Amino acid sequence: MTARNDRIAGGLVLVLGILIVGTGIYFMFLRPPLLPEDIRHTGIDLALLPPAFAEWLGIVFATWGGFTAGFGIVLSGIGIYLAGGARGWLLAGTALGLLLATGRFAISNIVIGSDFLWFVVPLFLLAVVAATALLWRWWKGQSGMDRWTGGKEP
Repeated sequence: MTARNDRIAGGLVLVLGILIVGTGIYFMFLRPPLLPEDIRHTGIDLALLPPAFAEWLGIVFATWGGFTAGFGIVLSGIGIYLAGGARGWLLAGTALGLLLATGRFAISNIVIGSDFLWFVVPLFLLAVVAATALLWRWWKGQSGMDRWTGGKEP
């Protein structure tokens, strides 16, 4: 791929990543537990649903939103890297995406008292170690503005 094609592909991946981050934020903070199409598809009578079910759905969609936003952050870092070669964005985006996705997953499982915390918490801790390694490599690799620009003039 040529440098121009890399910049075009990187720009497209960055735009997609930003839109996916926005979708994740919507799922985490704004999406109601049931949308009109959910009710139509399932035929559920909202009056018959216990309040705890709506609360649980809110937790489920917040978890899904965390994974979605984390994926969007990783894509954004890849897009910036492809567009300009700044490796710092690739490392930092991957680290932040890992922490958001696994952190939101762990929080949700703690809130619901999951029987699978034995798996979920170590998964989050592994993500913390991986993110720390990525950020350490980024931090030690270059200094100042070079961390973000890859040694190029901004």
